[in-house]
Amino acid sequence: MSYSHSVSDAALADARLAITQCETVVGRLHKMCCDPERSPRMAAIEEALTAVRRDLDADDQGALDRAVRRAEEVGAAIGRLQVGCCAPLRMPLYAEALTLLNTIQIGVSKELGRAH
Repeated sequence: MSYSHSVSDAALADARLAITQCETVVGRLHKMCCDPERSPRMAAIEEALTAVRRDLDADDQGALDRAVRRAEEVGAAIGRLQVGCCAPLRMPLYAEALTLLNTIQIGVSKELGRAH
């Protein structure tokens, strides 16, 4: 499948805004974490989000496909941390991060003409 911009830049703009917001939310979660063993996993998530941002900014089909795969991996990592979290007050932040990752996937899918 050859890549051509099939949708206005609004789809990618939404994804780029979502990655910025997700980085902020994950940063807050990382700062609030009370378990030092979880900190390296949070740092790894932050690094992975940086890679997602690079892929979104590259704006080619291969990079956009990688952005979705990486967002899925980050979502899985966030889900694992959420399940093991001891602070119910942080649950909304985990949920927000996952919603933002989904926004990235939807925006990229629209851009690539794969939206449902």
